[in-house]
Amino acid sequence: MILTKILSSYTFRAALATVLGISIVVLMVMLFLYTLFSYNYFNDVHEGLSSELNELSMAYEHGGVVAANHFIDQRRQQFHVVQFAYVIADLNLNKISGNLNDWPEYREYGDGWLNFEMGVLQGENFSPEQDFVAVTQKMFDGNHLLVARSDVEVLAYVSFVIGILVRGFIVTVVLGTVAAFIVTWEFQRRLDNINRSIKTIMAGDLSTRLKISKLPRDEGSELQQLAINLNTMLNRIQDLMDGVKQVSDNIAHDLRTPLTRLRNDLVSFQQQCSADQFSKVESLILEADEMLATFNSLLRIARIELGETRTEKISLALDKLITDVVDLYEPLASEKEIDLQLQIFPVECVADRNLLFQACANIVDNAIKYTPAGGHVHVVLSQGDKYGIARQESGSFAQGATVTLSVIDSGCGIDQSNYKKVLQRFYREESSRSQQPGNGLGLSLVAAVAKLHDFQLVFQSNNPGLQVHLYMASSP
Repeated sequence: MILTKILSSYTFRAALATVLGISIVVLMVMLFLYTLFSYNYFNDVHEGLSSELNELSMAYEHGGVVAANHFIDQRRQQFHVVQFAYVIADLNLNKISGNLNDWPEYREYGDGWLNFEMGVLQGENFSPEQDFVAVTQKMFDGNHLLVARSDVEVLAYVSFVIGILVRGFIVTVVLGTVAAFIVTWEFQRRLDNINRSIKTIMAGDLSTRLKISKLPRDEGSELQQLAINLNTMLNRIQDLMDGVKQVSDNIAHDLRTPLTRLRNDLVSFQQQCSADQFSKVESLILEADEMLATFNSLLRIARIELGETRTEKISLALDKLITDVVDLYEPLASEKEIDLQLQIFPVECVADRNLLFQACANIVDNAIKYTPAGGHVHVVLSQGDKYGIARQESGSFAQGATVTLSVIDSGCGIDQSNYKKVLQRFYREESSRSQQPGNGLGLSLVAAVAKLHDFQLVFQSNNPGLQVHLYMASSP
């Protein structure tokens, strides 16, 4: 996993591009050094041959063939490995003396320089044929002198230099790639820590903050500055959201008491009013009840999100709880001639019964409310991810989830782009506002309860209608 991230990361690709650029520069420098070395080395070889030929010709001029042989013997005794090969030939190029077996058949390639292949006399035997580079000179008596040097040594030096340059280039590339991998791994590790914190925050925990490294080496680094700026932004966002929640919660809390008194006064007034005023007062009482229900739902959601609600998570029979919910809404479904079907199996679940009952009731209530007369609502309690929705939504099954509650209707449904929006407080789709009264808090409560219990809430289109899936963990 970490290897895949490193290989696909922009940092690694940028580091590799840098290594490639450095390698190209190193290669160009090495080629320059090789060219310079080769030029100087071959120039030294040519100068050495010219100098050796001059010395041999001087010896020949002073003492003839005897002096020349004496010079060759001195060179042989002076060096363990003879660098040069010599031959003295007459006017007809017949060998007179030297350590080459004959006057060679050479190829001239410019400025008097020759090239040929021949074995070298070593004791009583000749070596295998070698390439030679040579120079010649015709003496005053018509004889010819030739001094040659084997290319084997030259090529060995050249191969040695090329080997060093190639190995240096390979080491540069390998070490550069390893360094890029290490740098990317360290950067990716720190970036993963930031991403994990951000995912936790995106999941709804706005209290989480990015860790800021206190190490001296990280002081003033880009990642540290990024973490500081993100934390500052999160503090500001949390302050704004807390302010909005606090205002709405305070309004709900402060207005609930006077609204309750108003309702009680209306009930008292209804008992004393005339018959023609009775129905109007009754409608006012119903509106007051709806407003109280809205404020109570709002406060309940706030308490659940803040963890102030006292929860009693116990092992309960989930199938019986779902049956009670369906029985509660059976009369409403019958009144609208909706086919309400229930499919369950015995299973236990650890949860707060009251909160889970309210969440399931809200889901079923919405399904019946927004399904037209003659439609159908199916409530299914199944094992595992029967519909495969959790894997489609998040790529993996909900943590610990072994039970799925699915409520499937044939109503107006929800636009896919609004799946997350309907979980916000007071949000309602425009198409649903004209069909049914409501306050837009039902699914917000379901989402709060699901988060409290670490359940997973997923929507999917039913064409027509909506599928609501609640993934839960059953008792072991």
